[in-house]
Amino acid sequence: MRKLSQKIELTANILIIVVAVLLVGVIVQKYFFPPKQPERMQPSVGTKVNLPEVNLSAQPKTLILVLQKDCHFCTESAAFYKRLLESTHDKNVKLVAVLPNTLEEGKAYLDKLGIANLEVKQSSMDNLQTSGTPTLILTNDKGEVTNFWIGKLPADKEQEVINQLIS
Repeated sequence: MRKLSQKIELTANILIIVVAVLLVGVIVQKYFFPPKQPERMQPSVGTKVNLPEVNLSAQPKTLILVLQKDCHFCTESAAFYKRLLESTHDKNVKLVAVLPNTLEEGKAYLDKLGIANLEVKQSSMDNLQTSGTPTLILTNDKGEVTNFWIGKLPADKEQEVINQLIS
């Protein structure tokens, strides 16, 4: 009986040590070697935009608004998009909204926001080298990215976008 008790005690001690080593390993891995966050894609200045269904050479500047109907930042920025439309009216600037949703969903979403006078296209965000919305991509008449803005913009950045469009 004593031998059995010793074997059980030895087995329990070995299991405690194994569990402790595994626990320490998990803690070390979690705190000292955290998993890499996937890099967010973003456009690069000077690269060409891959949007064949849009004539980017029609105007000296084109502002591509990459939006998504389920993006609350896109919805919150609706007033800014209306200002963009007003600011670029009668200017040599083309505005295009690109959504990964279907054209019908995209147009319905923009109509709901009160942004009706905007060219709407459907494309994956990968085609535009972006992984987040809203993203604004400014291109020249060669279709090359000259600037871009990602996320909901503060007032000074909104004004920066407008200034670059009308200059």
